[in-house]
Amino acid sequence: MNWLFPLYLAGAAAIIAPILLHLRRRPPQDRVEFSSLLFLDAQTPVPVSKRRLENWLLLLLRCLALILLALMFSRPFVQSESTAAASPNSATLILLDRSASMRRADLWKQAIAEAEKQLKAAKLTDRIALAVFDRELTPLWSFEEDRNTPANRLTAIQTRLASLTPTWNATQLDRALIAAVPSFDSSTTSLKKRIHLISDLQEGTKLDALRTIAWPAELTLSIHRLDPATNDNLSIVLAAREQDGSADTLVRLRLSNTRDSALRDFTLVWQGAPKTDAITAQIPPGASRILTAPPNSTNATTLTLTGDTHDFDNRIFIAPPQPRTVRIHFLGKDATRNEAVAPLYYLARALQPTATLAPVLTADEKLPAQPADILFIVGSAPADGLRDYIERGGFLVTVPSDATLLKTLTGLDLTVTADTSDEYRMLAEVKTEHPLLKPFVDPKLRDFTKLRFWKHRHIEIKTANPSLETLATFDNSHPAILSARIGKGTLIVLASGWHPGDSQFALSTKFVPLLYGWLAAAGFSHDPAATLLVGDSLPLDATQAHTITDPENKTHSVKPGETFTTSQIGLHKVQSATRTQTIAVNLPPDESRVLPLEPQKLAEYGIKLSSTSDTAAASETTDQRLTATDTEQRQNLWWWFLVTLLAVLLLETAIAGRAKWSAQSPVRRSATSESTA
Repeated sequence: MNWLFPLYLAGAAAIIAPILLHLRRRPPQDRVEFSSLLFLDAQTPVPVSKRRLENWLLLLLRCLALILLALMFSRPFVQSESTAAASPNSATLILLDRSASMRRADLWKQAIAEAEKQLKAAKLTDRIALAVFDRELTPLWSFEEDRNTPANRLTAIQTRLASLTPTWNATQLDRALIAAVPSFDSSTTSLKKRIHLISDLQEGTKLDALRTIAWPAELTLSIHRLDPATNDNLSIVLAAREQDGSADTLVRLRLSNTRDSALRDFTLVWQGAPKTDAITAQIPPGASRILTAPPNSTNATTLTLTGDTHDFDNRIFIAPPQPRTVRIHFLGKDATRNEAVAPLYYLARALQPTATLAPVLTADEKLPAQPADILFIVGSAPADGLRDYIERGGFLVTVPSDATLLKTLTGLDLTVTADTSDEYRMLAEVKTEHPLLKPFVDPKLRDFTKLRFWKHRHIEIKTANPSLETLATFDNSHPAILSARIGKGTLIVLASGWHPGDSQFALSTKFVPLLYGWLAAAGFSHDPAATLLVGDSLPLDATQAHTITDPENKTHSVKPGETFTTSQIGLHKVQSATRTQTIAVNLPPDESRVLPLEPQKLAEYGIKLSSTSDTAAASETTDQRLTATDTEQRQNLWWWFLVTLLAVLLLETAIAGRAKWSAQSPVRRSATSESTA
């Protein structure tokens, strides 16, 4: 039950008056006539005890009358859930920022308090929803839930908020606002709609996507900006890293200081490194500098910046060099490795270690005991086991001297004959869009006019078969490069070798890119791993299952084809059946731009802003009071209290009159009766 004027309830305290009156001291009322007092001793009359209540029924009625009087003036009414649901007034979505910048000082605590304040200020007849956001919107309490159980909203939402903490994600306010608009479902169509945005509104937030939508005219946005005590903040971002594959990789960093910072001094050091290895310097407010990381004598993976007030953006994680081993086998004599005319000579010099790959080139006239990742064959070779090798996923590159090996591998009817013409050949058509020729997508590598082939073979397929695809042709229309998928593996057939006896291929600028393109096609990408930020997906092999250990040592199982989106800064360990890799994930740089935006900036994107001033709060109180008055006037419960009060007073009058009549002495009653007669 609610009360329109609850202060009148204090009037019920007036019941203390009749209680005191019933306990008051008074002399004895009874008198007995006696014929003579000569033989009696004089004695002072004893008053009635203060602890003894007389006429308790009268006292009860009189107290009840005062209580009913107080209840009647307080104007009671009943606000049930069904009544509330039947008369909603406005629909409000509370949007709470929990991005990484909210980790500063007590901003998150302030945000929770502000959200609870808005919840408590809402009327029971209002529809309330709540969502949190960082790089995406996450609903916590929907309008549908609120419509079903409005009385339990505060407890339920407080419980859900208590389990949340700020994330490490960037702030994408534009995505959050765009996703928040459809939150107002059909049940809120006739209501006044508004969004309460609770955020630090830091200048690094994304707003560009707001230009792509037309903000609903009936939807207003109230901004509750949270400001820390100080914005003194130094930040660190990975600017560049040399990809030489060694532990002493050169790391360059960009350090920044906020524009209104009162701090200048900083210290930069690897985690666990001695103080002598630390860099201590100054950076002026509003400035940014590129620095080389201090010596990493401990082979640490974390760089730490100290000297400012907020440390949420003071760490950079660097994954250790971990080049991937690629087993490459040349089916032939290893002695030709140092002969300039031999194909192996050029393979050995082209396949050099990089930051991401560590090619291991072996050569023998027999297949290795452990299957190679890539197999090269120049000329004829025994076909034993090669078909199975490809079908299991092997990658074979061959320059055939006859058709024997190709027939065994492909099962096609074809011939291989040497071109006896004295003229050299050039490449005429090259399918640069094919994955096996991906390096030639680069226009700088697409010019083949300086590439000549002195000796080549004519590979003729007598029966057309789509399984053997021509990737490039010579200028006489003969196939130059063919490819076939056999089982899970790949076969590449070259009509001419890369060594000087056959062509200029090994001496051209296209040989090394083509080799590493084939390595990438075999699953060994040469591209250096990009610096990952929180919210990026880990680079996973879609054909394998993975086990991922995050920086909190929690493990996650990822099935083939599934993705894993990072949500924490630190080192992530990725394990698959063939490889274990450590990947560093850092904070998005824009999250360190912590100076606040002016709320009016959002109005430039067409958003209708509303004020959160005291005038608005007063208006809310007035609206709430008017709604309660309407409900009380519809119910008029005070009439029932008035009728009950009158009944109690009548009863009290009757009982009091009877008691008074009984208290009179028999003589007076007799005299009264005689006089009446």
